[in-house]
This record gives sequence, C-alpha cells and structure tokens, in this order.
Amino acid sequence: SSSFLPLLYRSEGCICQGTMAFRVVALLSLVGLVVASPTVLVTGATGRTGALLYSMLKAKGVNVRALVRNATKAKEVLKCSSCDQSEGIYVGDVTESESLTAAMTGVTALAIATGSAPHCKDFKDPSSCSYPKGAYPIDIDFHGTELQIETFAKVAKGGPVVLCSSMGTTDPDHFLNKLGNGNILFFKLNAEAFLMSSGLPFTIIKPCGLSDGNAAQRELHVGHDDQMHETPPQIPRADVARVMAEALLQPKLAENLRFDLCSQSGTPTEDVSALFDAARFPWQHPVQSPMLLV
Repeated sequence: SSSFLPLLYRSEGCICQGTMAFRVVALLSLVGLVVASPTVLVTGATGRTGALLYSMLKAKGVNVRALVRNATKAKEVLKCSSCDQSEGIYVGDVTESESLTAAMTGVTALAIATGSAPHCKDFKDPSSCSYPKGAYPIDIDFHGTELQIETFAKVAKGGPVVLCSSMGTTDPDHFLNKLGNGNILFFKLNAEAFLMSSGLPFTIIKPCGLSDGNAAQRELHVGHDDQMHETPPQIPRADVARVMAEALLQPKLAENLRFDLCSQSGTPTEDVSALFDAARFPWQHPVQSPMLLV
C-alpha cells in the first residue's frame, strides 16, 4: 500500500514512530536475506574436495545440490538416502549438456570441483599412467568445464562461478602434464581463460598439492603465477573447500579473483575471507577518496 511509504520515511529518523514501519523494515530485511541466500550446485560432489565442499555448505544450512556420476557412490560418500533429485542429488555427465540442465535449473551459484584422474601403475613414472577413454583432461578439465559454464549461463541465467583449478599452470614441463601425456595443467589453464572471458562473476582457486589433513590447522597463503614456494607445497583439501565455500557465500568479496592457494605450518588461518583481499593486486584495491576538511 502507498500508505507504507510516508510511514517508512517518517520512521527513518526514529524507529519508535511507527510499529508498522518497524515490521515492514523487518520484513524487507528478511526478504533481502532470503534473496541473498544462494542455491549452489557442486559438481564433482563425490570427489574428495567436492564432497568436503558439499558437506560444509550443507552444514551451514545452504540450499546445496550435488552433481554426481552415479547414485551408488553418492550414497556412500554423501550419505544421502534416496540419492535422487528429491534430496538435491542429480546424476549427470559434464560432457553432456542435456544431463546438466535439470541440476542447474534454479541454481544461483556454481562450484566446479570436477577433474580428470589418471590411472597410474607407478605415479613417479608418467609413462605408466593413462586416462579412461573420453575422460582425458581435454574432455573433463577443458571441454567439460566449458560445458558446465555454458549450461549454467544459459539455464540458470548466470551467477558466480567458483572453479577449483591448480597451481603449476605456468610450467609447461610440469610433471602433472606428463602423466599419460594428458597435459592436464594446460587444459585447466584453458578452462580458466574460458571462465574469465565468459562475462560471469568468477573466483578461480589454484591450490598447490592436495593432502587429506583437517581444515583450519595450517596457515594459508595466497599468491599468483606459481611464485609461492612453500615446503612442502601442500594444502589440505578441507581448506580448499573452506575457501571455496567462503567465495560462494561472500561472492562480492571474491568476485573476479584468480589466485594460487597453499599452506605452511604456523598460526592457523581463521578468517578465510581475508585471503580474498590479500589475493588482490595492488591496483585492484578500492581507492579511498580524500576526506574534505571544512
């Protein structure tokens, strides 16, 4: 009703001027909170990093969906019951757009934790590694990521995309590229470029070597272009998931950032959001206007 407006304006200076105004303001605030609450799709949700991210978001009360390759593994990893769409579990293939549509309908944010995985007889011997047919890095890490972003942009009409990539993309001779001759880091880098040119808000997180330690036990560092040299170059998957979750919940703080992420022994990092500010280049920080003295 138009009668609300004068009441709201009159109550701007003092909330005691109208109980109805207070209720309207409270209602509008509640609506704002509901609108701001994301519906997140985590792809690769039965992978080790994706599963941690899915569980963290669920524990925070976020409306989260999971894209998985099969419901049997989802039941084991995600502890779902029916493991179907009624529980937000969607079976799909990132190389087939049609299988992504249902999962992405109504989603407001996308977290990509998919990645190809080599099968190695001896991980130290790259020639002993191979990828399943149709699941090479070019298929999953590049074209599969492209397809996820494209489908999200078309079906969900866009929103923030948080991508888990990898450090090492500046080194064409990196040993990970040699596993099964898959050139995985090259194709991850191409996927990053596609996301950055998509026009969607993005956060690209490039972790160093992934480990299975607990979250919030190590000091987290950010950097760019493989210039960090932590020893050993490792970070718990749980901390990567923690940073991804924060980027999804505070998209404006993490918007359009691309950064390396690693850890070392030291004071455990509690305020993950502070990493986003640290990840900005000097020219990306907002310039404070000089105060006018009268």
